[in-house]
Amino acid sequence: MSASNYYQNKPDGYVRFDWRGNSIEGEFFSHESFGDDIDPKLGYIRPFDRVIRQQLIDNLQATNGIDLQTFISQGDLITCDAFVTHKDLQAKHQVVLDAFEFIDESELTTERELISNCRADLLRRQYIVGVQLKQPKESLDNLNAEFLKWVTPFYEPLRYERKWSTKHREGLLRFGVLVVLAVLAYAHFS
Repeated sequence: MSASNYYQNKPDGYVRFDWRGNSIEGEFFSHESFGDDIDPKLGYIRPFDRVIRQQLIDNLQATNGIDLQTFISQGDLITCDAFVTHKDLQAKHQVVLDAFEFIDESELTTERELISNCRADLLRRQYIVGVQLKQPKESLDNLNAEFLKWVTPFYEPLRYERKWSTKHREGLLRFGVLVVLAVLAYAHFS
């Protein structure tokens, strides 16, 4: 399977859902797009909200103890910054959204720049994986051309590395325990 198998000019649809009291919109990719013949409501919702997508990526990276910048795979292209619509699709780091409504593209109220940045993030990931898998130059050129159609001057890619504190959490906890024990021992023997 090549990275271009996950490439689509457009998502399978657009959705609106409530998230923490806010109405959010996003793009929908049917699980069916990945080769399974199942319910068309089963799939992945990539919210247009950049902060939410970054949180979803951070969840994946923290849960698996990896940096996607180094270890991104074909299976992560759509799912790394997406909600799932059914528990059967859910990985341990993912959140299930079971209440959402499909909307027409013309009904989207999200700023065009946010929509463009969401699409550009996915195209960028596809290009990175395509390079890793040594895809034909023509496929990579097509991905790059599509990326250039969507990218805006204000585009800032998502972070695909864990924060320093997340990478070193266990070491910091051990160090903290040692400091507490040293303080207690010092207090006890003083």
